[in-house]
Amino acid sequence: MQSSKSNITKFSLLLASALILSGCVNPVKQQHNALVDSWKIFDIDGRKINNSVAVMHFSADGSMTGNNGCNAINASYRPFKDHLNLSPIASTRKACPPAQAADEQAFNNAILQVEHFLLKDDLLLLTDEQDQTVISLQR
Repeated sequence: MQSSKSNITKFSLLLASALILSGCVNPVKQQHNALVDSWKIFDIDGRKINNSVAVMHFSADGSMTGNNGCNAINASYRPFKDHLNLSPIASTRKACPPAQAADEQAFNNAILQVEHFLLKDDLLLLTDEQDQTVISLQR
């Protein structure tokens, strides 16, 4: 009888541990899944962007591709809670007209400040350490 109670206690502890761990992992997975989409950049540091090629695509495999307004970009990403851990961004280096070059420069400066992300309906806000929005995107 003692062995049966011991096994039940062990099983209960194992089940409780699994439930606690799944509760910790699930919100992170939900955040990751919510990021997976194509997002059009419409504002950088309070400056409206009217550039149809300025986009970021977050894939389920942890890769981010897109365009910074002038050149193609790619990186890997790993969200954790509200943090967006981006690898250094690789970019092509073609010359662009002045308006597109200005969008690219604004993006390149802003993306270096990104620490967090916030999802609000169809909006993705990339924010700095002080949670100030530096890049705004829309689905």
